[in-house]
Amino acid sequence: MSGNLNLPKDKDLAVHVINGAQAKEQLVMRMGYLGRVFGSGEEKAGNIAGGVLVISITAVLFLLWLSAAYPEARLSEAITGFFTVITTTIGYILGRKSSE
Repeated sequence: MSGNLNLPKDKDLAVHVINGAQAKEQLVMRMGYLGRVFGSGEEKAGNIAGGVLVISITAVLFLLWLSAAYPEARLSEAITGFFTVITTTIGYILGRKSSE
C-alpha cells in the first residue's frame, strides 16, 4: 500500500483500517487517471456533463467578450452552437436526475 498507516492499538479496529485502506487503493487502481477526474460508477456521466457545461459557459462568455471587443467579428453562429450544447447538457442533467 502507498503511504504509512497509523494503526490503532485495538487489533479489530486495526484490521478495519487496513481493509479500508486496501479497498481504497484497489478502487484508485481500477479507476485510473481519468476515473480520478470524472469519478466512477453512476456519477461519472453527470460529472462529464457538468464539465462540458462549465467549459461551454466559459466559451460563450469569452465569445461574448470577443464580439464586444471586435464588433466586425461574426461570432453569432459559434455562440448559438455553444448555447445548443448548454441547453442540451442542462436537459441531460435535469432529465437524468428526475428519472431516477
